[in-house]
Amino acid sequence: MFTKWFNASLFGFLFLLFLDFILFVGLKLNYFDAYGIHEYFNTLFADNQPWWLLLLSPLLGYAMLYLRHWKLFDKLYLILFLFTATTFYPPVGKRVGELLFMKQNQTVQLYGKTTKVDILYSARDGIYLKKPGSAVTVKVGYGDVRLKM
Repeated sequence: MFTKWFNASLFGFLFLLFLDFILFVGLKLNYFDAYGIHEYFNTLFADNQPWWLLLLSPLLGYAMLYLRHWKLFDKLYLILFLFTATTFYPPVGKRVGELLFMKQNQTVQLYGKTTKVDILYSARDGIYLKKPGSAVTVKVGYGDVRLKM
């Protein structure tokens, strides 16, 4: 019984990780690169993994490996794959990235001056931001910016 659940967990984890990988490749191409956010893909991918992926993976793996109606779950997986692959289409990838990472019209204190910015991404060592309407992305350290409430 333990072996069955271990196999299901590993199988489900790998299949969900693949979906997440496809999603992040599309986001890297159409959101991060479009806004000039220069972070390594590995860092982006590792820092943004949802914790519930570990909880969902045994269930998906068990359903795909051991349930009688496994073809239903295969079709569901295919639909999820097609959904995540839509991020390769530039307008969709950019919009999904904006929904996941962008915080628009935030008031911050930047180098002692209060200004409105769009926060594009919070990285490990700094924040990528730009002024609304501007095409220039700037990375500042966490010590140089303070979010105003």
